[in-house]
Amino acid sequence: MISQIYRSLLKIGLISILSFTLVFGLAVKNSSAEQSFTQLVNYPHTAIATMGKVKATAKDLEGKTQEAIGNVMGDTQNQIAGKAKQVEADVRNAAEDIRGKVKLPERVKAATKNIEGKTQEAIGNVTGDSRDQVTGKAKQMESKTRNLMEDAKGKLKDMLK
Repeated sequence: MISQIYRSLLKIGLISILSFTLVFGLAVKNSSAEQSFTQLVNYPHTAIATMGKVKATAKDLEGKTQEAIGNVMGDTQNQIAGKAKQVEADVRNAAEDIRGKVKLPERVKAATKNIEGKTQEAIGNVTGDSRDQVTGKAKQMESKTRNLMEDAKGKLKDMLK
């Protein structure tokens, strides 16, 4: 009982320390926070942060925290799960970078969503996290729905020709 309380307090402490270190230790150089108000007004198309980037950063922080806890406790399952979450964050960031630079056709968006869903489901299978498994399957279904919509658009265009 005491060892469980000790572990819980240790986890909370490590999470707090890591969170504060990451949040307050981040540099703002070359970021939107460094830009002046007039620069942001003159360039309104500059996105400060997308929700996808925020989610990716949160997932990366969660993964680093979980890996650190695994390292301290000697728990390889937490180490692996933490690394998997960091990889997922990298994939999400890469997808957001692509979305930000290019206006993607719906088929490419569907393929990206399918890959993201398969990755998240696989991570959920490895970690045993049912939320990741369900969310991954939902993203795969969204991908299939987008493809069906594109098929319907294509058939409608063919009928109108």
